[in-house]
Amino acid sequence: MTDTEVAPKPETPADVASAVLDAIEAQPDVFSMDLWAWLPEAIRLPPEEAPTCGSQLCAAGWAAHVTGWTLVSLPTEEEAEVTGVDDNGDEYEELASVYAERGEERRLIWDVAAEALGLKPSETFWHVDAPTALKRLREIAGR
Repeated sequence: MTDTEVAPKPETPADVASAVLDAIEAQPDVFSMDLWAWLPEAIRLPPEEAPTCGSQLCAAGWAAHVTGWTLVSLPTEEEAEVTGVDDNGDEYEELASVYAERGEERRLIWDVAAEALGLKPSETFWHVDAPTALKRLREIAGR
């Protein structure tokens, strides 16, 4: 995706997983399961922009990005109040330096991704290696 392209936002979990896989295939150097989102040249990555060289996004970061969320990666000494969702589906507030935002809403990246991919907290794969994450994305996409 370039700055001039506007792709429709995927709506189903299969479409989201497919869009994430396409994004990873287009920019494999950006994919890393070690960081939610690392944006060395900017604090924000709007959904209509491609990550710049040196950026790193995990599967959850890519899922939030392709579904229309701006990714935010503040300097480590800065934090903002964001909304998280616990295992029971209850919302809570937390301070974070990396998160997703849309309009005035700020959410934890992993919660945005879980919702977009239709996953319960126990079904997420955010703390696995890259081959396992890609395998799970392919399963969700039906590839």
